[in-house]
Amino acid sequence: MLRPDDAAARLLLALDPRDDVALAGLLDARVRLTIDSGDSSGGERTGRTAVARELVARLLHHPDAALEIVHVNGAPGLAIRRPNGDVTGLISLRSGWRGRIVELWVTTAPGKLACWNRVGGN
Repeated sequence: MLRPDDAAARLLLALDPRDDVALAGLLDARVRLTIDSGDSSGGERTGRTAVARELVARLLHHPDAALEIVHVNGAPGLAIRRPNGDVTGLISLRSGWRGRIVELWVTTAPGKLACWNRVGGN
């Protein structure tokens, strides 16, 4: 049986090299992505293709950033961390049947990331 953190680890592996095939295999066909950007670029995306494209596009905005497994509000997820240590985004996820990811939340709103960027904040 898969542990919840396993989905975050598999997502990390699929996103790090931008492996579209692995990423598509992790996502449920009806996956939903909620984007909290703090501005008009937020919103929702649904479906495997739209969600995969959005995740990769958001990572391309920070080519020097690294992904790391974290817990976001008690859920498994990933932090997008710049070389200087700043977190520029958080991805939390929920897995469904057979370990496929059914729901993702991306937070890039600076105010919501403030506690992740305080010295000793996480």
